[in-house]
Amino acid sequence: ALVAMAVLALGAVSLLTATEGHAARITALTERTAARWVADYSLTAARLGLDAASPVVMLGRSYPVNVTMAGTSDPDLQSISVAVSSATPATGNSSDATLYRLTGYSLLRIE
Repeated sequence: ALVAMAVLALGAVSLLTATEGHAARITALTERTAARWVADYSLTAARLGLDAASPVVMLGRSYPVNVTMAGTSDPDLQSISVAVSSATPATGNSSDATLYRLTGYSLLRIE
């Protein structure tokens, strides 16, 4: 009976570990998806000339956004780069906290 209980306990621990890993992966996927939506929103706001506030709140979380505009070799275009960071930054290197990067282009002059 003791051996059977040990086998069941081992199975329960294995199941709990697998469930924990799955929950962590789902949470990370949700955070990356929300970061992509935030990046799309921020890029569209920049293209329209709107002043998008940072941080952006999405799905109840606050995501810091960094929007950088730069010129291109074409005088009529500008490059817009958006970097969305984690709502809960990890300790250590700050570049690891970036969840999503997006680059787009916008016309400078409309005639």
